[in-house]
Amino acid sequence: MNRRPQQFWIPAALSLGTSMGALMLLQKLIAPLHAPWKHAGVPVLPYLLWTMSLPMIGAVTAYVSARAGSSTISRLVAVLFPAILMLAIWLFMLAFAARRPVQWSNFFFGLTLWALIPGACLVLGNHLFFHSRNAHKVLANNARLKRFWLPALISLCLSLGILALSSLVAQNSYFLARGWSNQVVYLPWLALSPLCGAAGAYLSGRAGGRPSMRLLAGLFPGIAMFSLGIALVLTGMVVFVPPHFSSMWRACPASIILPSLALLLGVLPFLGKNMSEVPKTQSSALQ
Repeated sequence: MNRRPQQFWIPAALSLGTSMGALMLLQKLIAPLHAPWKHAGVPVLPYLLWTMSLPMIGAVTAYVSARAGSSTISRLVAVLFPAILMLAIWLFMLAFAARRPVQWSNFFFGLTLWALIPGACLVLGNHLFFHSRNAHKVLANNARLKRFWLPALISLCLSLGILALSSLVAQNSYFLARGWSNQVVYLPWLALSPLCGAAGAYLSGRAGGRPSMRLLAGLFPGIAMFSLGIALVLTGMVVFVPPHFSSMWRACPASIILPSLALLLGVLPFLGKNMSEVPKTQSSALQ
């Protein structure tokens, strides 16, 4: 029986459809706004949220491909399928569609933005999920998926959903006319972040996760934002306005430190007890 569709084509279609669907959904929910969500013509907010979701998409694709018994190379190509397709599109544009002299700086900027960085994020998800030397043991025991990845994904999705909803509300003409748009985006997201951290820590604890795993699952949105921010700054895709150090020290507390502290407030109540034993205790008491 030919298992090629289950090992490669279905995971590749899953990776492509999920990544493109997430990008389209974010662009639909978060219409390109004025500064600070646009930088050099790029809608920064949808792009940031999209790249933050790609490691999870890569991990899920790798899991589905490996469950079907694929080889390492086949699994990696399935995970990278969206980036490979985008790379082919850019090369086709360079070879056949360019009617004017090629602006190489813009070409490599677009190639990095839409192929290299997404590919690196997808590979990161594959690497984090299959960090063990024996992938079959990981597949046989999916405790890590239940104790960390699913809670972390839920925490991240809740955070992104709240941010997308607050951004949508902030586009109302009433808030735009009074200059309150940024506050309407930021303050509700910050106030509800403890719920996102609590959800990740609670679900990880219910699955038997250790306190350290609960902490990482609850803080995952802040970790993802911090890692992505460093990558974009180092690649020059996000540039702080002069004076650079002053702008950086204003941006870091607002975008990383305060949201992480808010997530931590929700995580702390779920670090001190073994939550996996609660259902057993309750069932024994009922008997």
